Amino acid sequence: MDTRPVYTLSSKPAVIESHDEAIERARGLRDRLRERMPQGQELRRLPDENVAEILESGLYGVMKPKRYGGSELGTETMIEVTIELASADPSTGWVYMLWAAHMWMQAMWPEKALDEMWENPNGLASSVVSTTGDVVAVDGGFRWNGRGFFSSGVDHCNWLTALVPVVRGGERAEMRWLLVPREDLEIIDDWHTIGLRGTGSKTVVFNDIFIPEYRTVGRLAVAAGEGPGREVNTHPMYGAPEPANFTGAMSVPAIGAATGLIELFRERMESRIQIPESTNSPYLPEGLSQTLSRLANASATVNSARAVMLLNAQRYSRRPVAEVSLEEDMRMRRDQTFTAQLARRAANILYEESGGSALSEKSLLNLFWRDTNAAAAHRGLMWDWQSEMWAKAALGLPLPALT
Repeated sequence: MDTRPVYTLSSKPAVIESHDEAIERARGLRDRLRERMPQGQELRRLPDENVAEILESGLYGVMKPKRYGGSELGTETMIEVTIELASADPSTGWVYMLWAAHMWMQAMWPEKALDEMWENPNGLASSVVSTTGDVVAVDGGFRWNGRGFFSSGVDHCNWLTALVPVVRGGERAEMRWLLVPREDLEIIDDWHTIGLRGTGSKTVVFNDIFIPEYRTVGRLAVAAGEGPGREVNTHPMYGAPEPANFTGAMSVPAIGAATGLIELFRERMESRIQIPESTNSPYLPEGLSQTLSRLANASATVNSARAVMLLNAQRYSRRPVAEVSLEEDMRMRRDQTFTAQLARRAANILYEESGGSALSEKSLLNLFWRDTNAAAAHRGLMWDWQSEMWAKAALGLPLPALT
């Protein structure tokens, strides 16, 4: 019997009415998520209780169409909720961000696929974008023998999306998103890492599976805001750019993890600073001024990163793709990588100031430092690649064409 929350919860997820309600619900989970962090580290995936509570709360539905039980609150809410969750447990924040963002992209599929996917109101889809193996066009769809890598949260999902190159006859390869039921894939237990251990970002294997045509959608259609699902999902965000919605929170788990590290560092400082009340000296204990400066630097750095991501979401997450220039598109992608690296920088600033006690594997400072760096190491957040793409767009230089 399958005991995963996605199959066993008997009630429908809550439908959240407002941004403020979403933040309040996320904050209400923080203490329990922090308490379960050791369990997630041991399991190398999210504890079932984390998944059940976030499903029941309705937080996964902030990017999900109202037609299928979501709240359609949008990317600003997804960003803020991710920061709240990741500041309590970075692995939970990471998986939440991916699952929530994929609900935006899933809204692009043909209606028949959407009806299947969300027949279970607790349905979740993990993903793979790094794959091997040939996807072969056959009558009515495609067959695939291959593998996918780094599928975060896959142990808990009931669907999986995969971005793959498809060739029909002698045509040029086209990138398409495939929708695969969990029953059609094998999970390889190979997630042994020093960061984001609780995400369970494992390898999956596809053994000659069949994907019907209606469970696919072209990458170009999604990028243009013209997926078939737009016929029934009419909220403006589903016709807005990918980097404002689908990857609009990619850097935010790193920002949330760095936020959690700053909170821990502050608590540590408050417990250790003891200045006699009777002193009239304007001077702080030796070395403390530098430590306070580093704390301020890290906090300002993370707050700046958060503000950039929210500003881009406000500007672009409901604007039609046709109204967004190539330079603006590449600017959003640039800013995602830049803010992730800002979070990494903030975490490193404070970790350098944390001393030998933070070297312990059981130290929360150590854990949050590793998780921040791991989150910022995602291939889509590598600075040199995305910065070059923006510079080329800004200067009118040619860019690789999407397929």
